[in-house]
Amino acid sequence: MANPKLDFFRFKLKHKTGTNKTFRDFMVECGKCKKRDSDSKIFLKLYEYFMNELNTDFARNDSIKKVMTLISNKGRRIINKHWDERPCPLSDKYIIAGVVNGGTYGKERIVTKLSKKDEAKNLAVDQPVLQYYYIFLYFPVDHNEGFVMIHTDSAEESISNFARSYIAKLFSIGDYQKPTMSIFAPKCFQDEYREGAVLKSMTFKTTFVDNQIEEDNPIKDVMGDYEVKISITPKGEGDKSLGIMESIRNYLIGRTFGANNYSKRLEEFDKCTVNTENSDTKSRKTFDWDMRDAELSPVVYLNDKVSINDDGTVNLAALDSYCKDLFDNHILREIRPDKYVDRVD
Repeated sequence: MANPKLDFFRFKLKHKTGTNKTFRDFMVECGKCKKRDSDSKIFLKLYEYFMNELNTDFARNDSIKKVMTLISNKGRRIINKHWDERPCPLSDKYIIAGVVNGGTYGKERIVTKLSKKDEAKNLAVDQPVLQYYYIFLYFPVDHNEGFVMIHTDSAEESISNFARSYIAKLFSIGDYQKPTMSIFAPKCFQDEYREGAVLKSMTFKTTFVDNQIEEDNPIKDVMGDYEVKISITPKGEGDKSLGIMESIRNYLIGRTFGANNYSKRLEEFDKCTVNTENSDTKSRKTFDWDMRDAELSPVVYLNDKVSINDDGTVNLAALDSYCKDLFDNHILREIRPDKYVDRVD
């Protein structure tokens, strides 16, 4: 089911000496540019470096069976309906933004038509099924920290983890080590969900299969089809603010569920979902809390932010405008506070 959202990541270049290195330093030291080159020229080379695999072949990850590429149109045959919206450089802002193609491979599948079932064809394991994804990259040549924003239409179809890995790999050559791609929640969205909201429930979910169940016990085949949920719900007039919620969650993830011979800590559960309510605005929101993160990162769903197509996917032109405005008006100030320091004469 389509439920478009945005994922955000930020990372710092990681030189083996531990010194801060800018994207200019990276391009020069890795032999991709000359020291005398202008910032604009270096950024265009950086854009070409990012796009090289996408233009010439597939950027691929065989462990998760996903690819990212750019399919061009040849002649009058239009395959890529968003070719004109492909990633382009905005050199004055050090931004690369646009639509790429990505998807999964590695399974034998069949493709056919609803109107003509018999016109079926096989899809081999080496034939990816590609979709459209909007990406927004900030690689400032005068700074050491980059930023990534990528959209996905559903959790099942996401290429965010792939893009995260691909970008980290690009900047781990020569004396540069693999950077840490950290999940990032822009402050404007944190403020949006925290303002006046109180906790309604927190639920840990997992598919819990006890490997101690005997093979001849019929319940063994059934347990994998059921989801185990442990819910925490505030009662009475106690503190229900979202501030205390993080402390409660971080305490609970160390607790254990199960029997003596087989147990599972809550931090090992698959998912943590938080439901909040704002009595002032009469709104309720649901957030997925990544089990790897100590702090809650609100999921930024796009349904109430940009126009959605009839098939449930996001309008990519509207998303481009939204993301550029979001970056200019909110995110840049947060990740580059050095650009907003008041001058004192």
